[in-house]
Amino acid sequence: MLTRFDTAPITQLTTDPETGFIQAKNVPIARSGVFPYLKGDGSIEMEAKLPNEILGDSTVTSANNKPVTDDHPENGTGQRILVNKSNAKSLMKGFTASNAHVDQDTGTLRVDMTITDDDLIKKIHAGKHELSIGFQTDIVPVKGQYNGVGYDSVQKNIQINHVAVVKRGRAGHTVSLLGDSAEMVEKEKGKAMETTKVRIGDSTITVATDDADKVMKLDADNSANAKKIATLNAQIKELTAQRDALQGKSDETSKNADEAQAKADALDKELQDTKKKYEGDAFDKAIEARMNLIDEVKPIVGDSFNPKGKTEKEMKIEAIKTVDDSIDLGGKSDDYISAYFDSIKKRKNSTVVGVTGSEIAGDNADTSATSLHASYYNRKK
Repeated sequence: MLTRFDTAPITQLTTDPETGFIQAKNVPIARSGVFPYLKGDGSIEMEAKLPNEILGDSTVTSANNKPVTDDHPENGTGQRILVNKSNAKSLMKGFTASNAHVDQDTGTLRVDMTITDDDLIKKIHAGKHELSIGFQTDIVPVKGQYNGVGYDSVQKNIQINHVAVVKRGRAGHTVSLLGDSAEMVEKEKGKAMETTKVRIGDSTITVATDDADKVMKLDADNSANAKKIATLNAQIKELTAQRDALQGKSDETSKNADEAQAKADALDKELQDTKKKYEGDAFDKAIEARMNLIDEVKPIVGDSFNPKGKTEKEMKIEAIKTVDDSIDLGGKSDDYISAYFDSIKKRKNSTVVGVTGSEIAGDNADTSATSLHASYYNRKK
């Protein structure tokens, strides 16, 4: 069997007045659907959680009376492990209830849970507010379609082992139920699970598993960046040739040569600045900035928003046009676009339909524990 780690937001938290324990009611931990998985070899495969499997009696029962942990447990070498009787004493920070059930209206598997550990309770109140489900499953290579979406294989014999409380490295949550996404990386039981190979262009790189989805989303931005570098190099080469052809001629042509050199120098500086954007920790910062922007634009544009292949400026313009399609942004500077986007973002945050102030609309009734006693954005497995 393969081991999986799925993510979802904690919702509907209350505190027991006598013990101080945190209780989470009716938590959605799984749903049926077809989800893309980033496999260990860097390829992506569509896997199906069919209703008769994920909502079947065996899987539902396996969610009862299971350990709650602070992050997914690891052994001394950094490999993620499952919880059992020999390590439960040190790893258990709470437990699920014995009321796991299927919500037929939403097609989700839900269960109550109690968190008893004081340190973890403090972390939750400080913003650590998502759940990641650790479970084992058999992957059967059979193609088909579910709700109009094609899949390459089916998850069978799904058995939940534990529920980890985690804090993901980006603002907002793109799915109100289950984080079915590139985070769900296929790894064989017993092998290291902290890194993942991701295909970027013609190369394969190794990244932290939790960052795999971010890197893949940034791939389109990297491609645009490479094209820009190639264009700048071509322009510099052309201007240098013009300078060489004009040198030694009249004063006027000498002046033109100087101008060509100045333009080439300016382009060379732009080239170096562009390259620096993806050197050292600037790459991580670029990933974080793009992910944050996507989270800001999507609530404005709606579920149809697709960031793939779009620059930051193009995403901001799409958001602006959604709010005011009559505005002419032709020839406007990046600073102008950014300032305009910031203004409509603030307006959008203060006038979200159906929620108030600190609330952010989600795909359904699920809410974020950032506002532990209020409600909570959209995403996969």
